[in-house]
Order: sequence, then structure tokens, then C-alpha cells
Amino acid sequence: MIVVVNDANVLIDLIKLDLLLQFFELPFDFHTTDFILKELHMEQKECLTPFMLSGAFKILSLSAEDLIEIYKLQSEKTQLSIQDCSAIFCSKNINGSLITSDNNLRKFATTKNVTVRGHLWVFDQMVEHGKLSPKEAIVKLTELNTKINVRLKLPKLECEIRIKKWKNSY
Repeated sequence: MIVVVNDANVLIDLIKLDLLLQFFELPFDFHTTDFILKELHMEQKECLTPFMLSGAFKILSLSAEDLIEIYKLQSEKTQLSIQDCSAIFCSKNINGSLITSDNNLRKFATTKNVTVRGHLWVFDQMVEHGKLSPKEAIVKLTELNTKINVRLKLPKLECEIRIKKWKNSY
């Protein structure tokens, strides 16, 4: 089973896109840290609560020893927050992939030998596992790029390739 550690940015976008159910239906072991959970607004946490209560979404609590390691990571890359570094630390600790589209976090995590996935990978997985139809994926990806998170700036060519592929499948 694929183990993933979620950064806040992807979770927030999935909430706004109303795709949490499809996401948590994927055959993955989902995690985040208590630091990342604290970044979310109350309404966002409420959306995630059913998945936490069911055990589909696990919140990793960090020990004092863990915090020391996280602060060491953060001292290497001061542009990253403690929350970001907690995601890297936990990804390494549980041998999971980090799901984020934060470019600074992505680059630094890669230097720490953490596998990083982003929004497009999540869309690919939802379509591949039949949690989202190709037609729905096109609508939601377009909505993500034009309304939900315009600043995200997903690679235009990669988005076009997926949209073309998905259009050819229906």
C-alpha cells in the first residue's frame, strides 16, 4: 500500500473542490502531522473529521525528540515553516510520499530523499482508480487552475496532456 503524508495546500484545494471523499477512497495509507492540521481553519478541519474518526486519515503527533529533528531541518532551509519540515520528517520516518505542490518544500524534500507527489498525481490516481470520471477530472482540474488556486500555476503542458488523454477516454 502507498503511504502518503499530506501537506496543507493539497488538502485545502481538495476541500474547496469537494473531492475529499474521492481522495480518501484511494487505496492509500493517509497521514499528516498535528502541526499541519493546526494550519487549517476550523471549517476545513470539520471536513476532515469524518476521515480522521474512521481511521482513514491518521494524524501523527510529534515527540520532543521529533521536534529537535524538525528544527534541524528548518535551520537548513529557513524559508520553510516548521509545518513544512514536519511533513518532510514524517515522510522520511514512515517511508511515505509527501503530497504537496509547494515548490520550495518539494525541492528541499527531494534533497532529503523523500518522494514528492503533487496535485496532478492526485488527479491521476483518482481517475486511474475510478474515483473520478475523466469528464469530472477535466472540470475539477480546470476549476482548480482558474478559480480555486490560480497562484498554484500547475505546469500548463502537463495539464493539457491530461485533459487531452481524459477527453479521448470518453
